[in-house]
Amino acid sequence: MNPSIFNFNNHGVRVALDTDNEPLFCLADVGQALDIKNVTVSRFKLNPKGVHSLYTLTNGGSQMLTFINEENLYRIVFRSTKPEALNFQNWVFADVLPTIRKTGSYSARQTAYEELNRLCMQEKVSKDKGSFHSQGMHRRKREKHANAKRIETCKTNIQLTFEGVTQ
Repeated sequence: MNPSIFNFNNHGVRVALDTDNEPLFCLADVGQALDIKNVTVSRFKLNPKGVHSLYTLTNGGSQMLTFINEENLYRIVFRSTKPEALNFQNWVFADVLPTIRKTGSYSARQTAYEELNRLCMQEKVSKDKGSFHSQGMHRRKREKHANAKRIETCKTNIQLTFEGVTQ
């Protein structure tokens, strides 16, 4: 099997599809992306129904690797206290779940539009205010850099939702 590569935190995570076309994530790659040493099925008490051993082509030839389903991926991420996992947890807990509770669904495109509008307004207000003391200028520079990255992510998320759509 030759899985696709999904980029997470600048780490490649091999992703294969099961017989129902649901994604399976390479357990070793997930551990590396989240900076977790010795990631094993038993350590995280993963649901055995979502654990699959698949022959995968690697640099060392075809090897048997462990892949996990989405449910088990969330188990690992939500049990981790690593900063890499905390960023994902914060997004799910602060954005995805409250939105589902309030509206009954979660639309990445609508959320990206709302976030993009909020960030652009924040940039405009912050630019209009300005700051003349050194500490404020440094803080503003860091804030501007972080907002630029967030704005670019929102634009990318919005663009991804339109790929493959025919007029």
